[in-house]
Amino acid sequence: GDFYTDYGYGVDMGPHPWKGTGPTQFNPHPDQYGQWKDLLPILDMHRDLNYAPLSRVPVYPPDPDGKYPGAEGWYYKNGESFRYESEEDRDPMPDEISAAYALDILSKKHEKPFFLAVGFVRPHTPLYAPQEYFDRFPIEEITLPPYLENDLEDCASVLKNRWEWGFTKFDALTKAGGERAWKEWVQAYLACMAFADDQVGRILDALEKSPYRENTIILFTGDHGYHIGEKDCIQKWHLWNESTRVPLIIHMPGSEAYGKTCDHPVSLMDLYPTLADLCGLPAEPHLPIGGPPLGGYSMRPFLADPVLTSWDGPPVVLTAIRDRGGEPHFSVCSERYRYTLCANGEEELYDHQSDPNEWSNLVKDPEYKETAMHLRNEMEKI
Repeated sequence: GDFYTDYGYGVDMGPHPWKGTGPTQFNPHPDQYGQWKDLLPILDMHRDLNYAPLSRVPVYPPDPDGKYPGAEGWYYKNGESFRYESEEDRDPMPDEISAAYALDILSKKHEKPFFLAVGFVRPHTPLYAPQEYFDRFPIEEITLPPYLENDLEDCASVLKNRWEWGFTKFDALTKAGGERAWKEWVQAYLACMAFADDQVGRILDALEKSPYRENTIILFTGDHGYHIGEKDCIQKWHLWNESTRVPLIIHMPGSEAYGKTCDHPVSLMDLYPTLADLCGLPAEPHLPIGGPPLGGYSMRPFLADPVLTSWDGPPVVLTAIRDRGGEPHFSVCSERYRYTLCANGEEELYDHQSDPNEWSNLVKDPEYKETAMHLRNEMEKI
């Protein structure tokens, strides 16, 4: 935001649920007493696994020792009551507030170019959304993601500790309710995605009807991927495909690549230099004053030709995580392969051409030794 302000743009960041700058902060949820109990009949569940339509208003009886009087209704994270009478008569959810903020900005007349950033919470957990979005995905029509029993057997030992959060959540969910509970959770995830999609649609519809439709760059993305049961996991913070991939859609007015797909790996680090390039702004504004160079590369070449095989950036994209013990692990992804190197030296290699689900770790296969070595070299260059 500061960068665009420095170059004459009006900047609107909108109510930011993560930083608490909006009245709702995060999402409607049960009273603090209920955050560690599920609304559905799954006991002692961490709130990160909770899922329910807003129509299932939480009701908590007093605790056995009489230390808590009980509670009923939804609440915002800051403790304010979230009013819910019906689907048609309720307080707005944070994402609805964010979308309304964007609509207000687009309805105004702007004398100078503007940068508008709109952040949405959903489908972040816990998975609460209006009932109508659950109704779009009948439980009997839910298809579970591709799943291989004992999929973790050939994975690096440090990446599959069963006490890790994502594994314990999947175990708790399936042990409590089996495949039915898993389908209910996927249903809730899809409901939250559809809800967020509708909020994005509200903004795009408003932009289409505004004076800015022909000269506005649109960038849609997320900050991480998510496992919804693959590899016995419900979580982010992993180095497999489900966690590391994010949605990324760029609309550039007049682009010849409209509606096309680019398979070349890119990084979220590339967003800043790309937007600077598309807007005709300096990519390295700090260099003239002795500042450090910024990371990332402009993706503009791919907007002109999505099938380019080379660009100024690397042929792979890097993801790094730290485990609970603080040990760093790294993974690079090319157009075809994923190579992972753990802090203890363990490795993984997957061929997405023949194994898109990353079910077969090929790192010990002699035929792939050179491939693994090549990808490790690319990792070290980054």
